[in-house]
Amino acid sequence: MKPIVYLLLLLSASAFAQDGERFLKSCASMMATNRAPQSRFFFAERREKSRLDTLTRNAQNDRFRAINYLWQRDYEQADLWLEKTSVTYPKESGAIGELYLLELRDYQRALKHFDAYDALTPAFDDIVYNSPVSYFKGLAYQGLGDHQRAIEQFSAGIDSLVHKHGAEWVNYRHFISRAVSYIALQQPEKALTDLGFALKNFNRSALAQYHRGRALRQLNRTQEAQTAFQDASFFFKALRAERTIDFQEDDHNLLYEPDIDEALQNLKTLNR
Repeated sequence: MKPIVYLLLLLSASAFAQDGERFLKSCASMMATNRAPQSRFFFAERREKSRLDTLTRNAQNDRFRAINYLWQRDYEQADLWLEKTSVTYPKESGAIGELYLLELRDYQRALKHFDAYDALTPAFDDIVYNSPVSYFKGLAYQGLGDHQRAIEQFSAGIDSLVHKHGAEWVNYRHFISRAVSYIALQQPEKALTDLGFALKNFNRSALAQYHRGRALRQLNRTQEAQTAFQDASFFFKALRAERTIDFQEDDHNLLYEPDIDEALQNLKTLNR
């Protein structure tokens, strides 16, 4: 009797092991698929079919068609559809400018579309994705290395909000962006003022602490700069742990852990 029981248990364990092996292979296959880069945008096939029909064409569909080409890295077609969309639907110019700014890093074309969008209502600082268009124009000028004009554009959006509602209503990233241009122009005192406002609005910002360290370094306040860089390192690790390993505070002002490590190492070399 016992041999039969053992045989049944052995067969059961073997079947379980085979099921487990199949499950592991399935998981491995799924993970490999997820790691592969997507060549088409979400639901692209269905959307592309609908866009062929002129009756269903609209601003959103045309813009998503351009985004789909961006995902496929067909930049020629993406550019074609971005320009076509801006002509057919002028109100899309703000969103198109942001795509040129963030995805293509084509700052001249980004400015062209931001200016066109802003011109639709000359007396009002139009909004693009919850930020004034002047902020995005400032980022474009910053990308071109024209920091004085970048500061002028950043200030247009920041000063208006500060006047109407107070500094606490300004997105802290806007203060950081203007501080970056102040640092580039060797004006660390103004940068520190902006970074102080940024940290009041988000006191755990690794990005603000990093640029605060840079401004303090320009003033030769090396001990304070070291503390700022150390704080940046701490908050960078904390925010990454809370979110994802690829976490970026600001897609327009990228900061990586080696940047902070290098800044700290440079201070150590200087103090030797």
